[in-house]
Amino acid sequence: MIYFDNVARKLHNGHKSTRIGCRETLILECLLKHSPQAVSKKTLICYGWGNEYIGQTSLAKSISALRRALLAVGADASLVITVPKYGYRLTEGMISYPPADLVCSDDASGQHSASSKETQPAQTQAVSQGRRNAPLYRQCLLIAMTLLLCVATSVFVVGKINGWRWSDLVQRGGLNQKRIGALYVFYPPGSELGFSIEQFLTHSQCNCFVYTEKKYKYATLLFVSKKTHRSTFIRYSPLNIIHATQKIDEFLQQEK
Repeated sequence: MIYFDNVARKLHNGHKSTRIGCRETLILECLLKHSPQAVSKKTLICYGWGNEYIGQTSLAKSISALRRALLAVGADASLVITVPKYGYRLTEGMISYPPADLVCSDDASGQHSASSKETQPAQTQAVSQGRRNAPLYRQCLLIAMTLLLCVATSVFVVGKINGWRWSDLVQRGGLNQKRIGALYVFYPPGSELGFSIEQFLTHSQCNCFVYTEKKYKYATLLFVSKKTHRSTFIRYSPLNIIHATQKIDEFLQQEK
């Protein structure tokens, strides 16, 4: 006689014992509850996996593992009988078990479903917590860039409404102005356009106004289209101008 310990998930036969997996334990519980009647594959999957979607291949693998466990304790693997096109059944009277501990019904399936649903909020909360733990400086940088872009856009819109001209803004703000191809480039007084930025702007031609400024190790560029009134703001390091080149190329492609 084989003894099934569903708490420790073990099969015992004399001095031999072997441990089985969680899914195999649940499947064996359900088969024992209905023995010697056959149990459908749908019922076994529902009891063993709850509302987690799986294919019938997983059930077949668990049945094979259960049969190997029976062989390991010296039992016959044919104790688990395949019912063609339906499911499986267990030979009656060959396995001893504590009947009070076994439940294979719709209530049990509901418990599996409820436990799965309870884990979903916990997983969602963990993801949200991970997002909140993102580096603070990245969030501050993103907020600062967004605010600066909003301010620049607002100034441009207000200027259009009031009929301001860029020449007036340059005169009022005391900005330096330089023409590079089709670009009207503006930069703060007391500063100069370096050779690298002029070369960069030479290859970034469009019917646009450009404001450029350098602070510390970073430089900023604000492109404003005369034709579509679209704008783009770029903050980059002179040592890594690839980022600026990519953003300008995207802006120029949309201007065509």
